[in-house]
Amino acid sequence: MGLIGLKYCGGCNPVIDRGALVKKIERLLPTGWELVTARPADPWGMAILVCGCPVACANRPDIKGLARHWVVISGPMIDLQRVSEEVMAPVIVKELLMFS
Repeated sequence: MGLIGLKYCGGCNPVIDRGALVKKIERLLPTGWELVTARPADPWGMAILVCGCPVACANRPDIKGLARHWVVISGPMIDLQRVSEEVMAPVIVKELLMFS
């Protein structure tokens, strides 16, 4: 089983449906993989930072220290690359599986 950390921004100005995106990601994860939001005692191996807009205000050093590898969603972008909302979930899962 693999744990994937999950952090959300404050949601003040979302341009994507963060909750729907996370649900799609959960459905696409292989059996045995789980998204967790509880702060880890030790850094997560990998995590997703779900920021609803391109500002990505939650992409801060104190948050980044919670995991070794991050996939950063900032509105319509994944790791600063524009991706259509329809294909974001599969792209994110593919990237996460590369870290495992």
